[in-house]
Amino acid sequence: MKSPKPAFKQLFQALLDSAGDLIWIRELRSGKILEANQAALRTLGYSREEFIGHDIHEFYAGADKKLCDDFSARIKKNGSAFLSTAFRDRSGRMIQVEVRGSLIGYASKPAVLSISRDIGRAIGDERLKSFFYAAFLRSNDVMFYCDRGGVILDVNEAFIKNYGYPREEVIGKTPAILRSRHSTDELYRRMWASLLDPKRGYWRGEMINKTKDGREIPLILTITAVRDSRGAIIGYMSNAANLSERVALQERVAQSEALASIGEMATVLAHEIRNPLGSIVMAAKQISTGNLDHDDRAMALRVLRDESRRLNETLTNFLSFARPRGVKLSRGSLNAIVTETCSIIRSNPDLIKDIRVRIACDPKIKSFPMDVDQIRQVAWNIILNGMQALDGRGQITVTTGRRDSLAFFRVEDTGPGISAPALAEIFKPFHTTKKQGTGLGLSIADRIVKSHGGRIEVKSAVGRGSSFTVFLPSAESRNEQD
Repeated sequence: MKSPKPAFKQLFQALLDSAGDLIWIRELRSGKILEANQAALRTLGYSREEFIGHDIHEFYAGADKKLCDDFSARIKKNGSAFLSTAFRDRSGRMIQVEVRGSLIGYASKPAVLSISRDIGRAIGDERLKSFFYAAFLRSNDVMFYCDRGGVILDVNEAFIKNYGYPREEVIGKTPAILRSRHSTDELYRRMWASLLDPKRGYWRGEMINKTKDGREIPLILTITAVRDSRGAIIGYMSNAANLSERVALQERVAQSEALASIGEMATVLAHEIRNPLGSIVMAAKQISTGNLDHDDRAMALRVLRDESRRLNETLTNFLSFARPRGVKLSRGSLNAIVTETCSIIRSNPDLIKDIRVRIACDPKIKSFPMDVDQIRQVAWNIILNGMQALDGRGQITVTTGRRDSLAFFRVEDTGPGISAPALAEIFKPFHTTKKQGTGLGLSIADRIVKSHGGRIEVKSAVGRGSSFTVFLPSAESRNEQD
């Protein structure tokens, strides 16, 4: 190869500079660099003036002279040779390369055309891929990967352990095989909306999935849309933590707390049963004599009815506190629960007396996952607590609404209010300021709300009434947490 004529030199250099590999031409015997392209200068960090004219051996990282001479000898003998080595850039960083040297003629002298490829990045990428795949397989989290159509391509060992499916049974299937009765169409609609949103690209929330043998396991789940360099979705990665142990621990703690209170509970329960039971026995004796006139008989029957109901409420609260059941999620309407509870209270003349009950529901609140029966019990306990505080006269106002990502209902009464010392004890079991009652209603309500991931806020002052606000995670916060 002759030295290019001036007319072609610019074109020749342009061709060199267009290549992505590191290219230079050096004299065969001296190793002096005659030409180099921009990729070589850019990768090694030198200017053209600092690189051209220098011995190429100055840029080898740790290669001894014998290795370099052997490379040149093989090129001279065979016309080309291959070398795997490393260069050192201007900052001292080592760059692993593969060099292909070919014998050419340049400026009427034997020269070597060297084309070097930086393989350090490729090797690093492979090592990184290997590392991440090993982490995927051995992670304690339950993980699987789907293609863009939702077909499972791979699962990790934790997936197999938790769900009980062998790998070959789930590869090629969709995650629908894991769906339980708790996963609603609305939940999946919100999930896909989050995944397909380019500004979000993931979904996170609590879910109950089903194993191969039909068991249900609670999970905190994150699904991420995997995108290529152009932003197009190429698959989905699912990462979940099994909450079974945490849920079981919470249940054991709740049970322990209940058992720890058994002595106090027995004392209160005995008192709450003895009084109405005594009244029932007395009324039964009076009726059995057969000597009561119409009015006395009606009063005795009313005592039997009222005290029996009081006994039933006491035992119901006792059992709810002593044997709390787990949360069974289904979609429910907070507005419907509040409206229904207030309607029952309004229809009971013994409860309503001269009390006005007002309702103001926010129509924008949609149904969301909750244990409907338990939240109905919370509404009943709190509204009934407000009714009892009014002692037959005043007003109860029940409203629903949203604050940030939480739905709430608020019960306000115009009663005498609660003192600061009593307010600090209000959710403790068996604490009550009433003449009658076990002091379990608000304690049970508080536990139910906490088991839903919510909270109860109380505001009160003596002579100014009280306000109880129950906050619950709606679908947006429970299943699409940031």
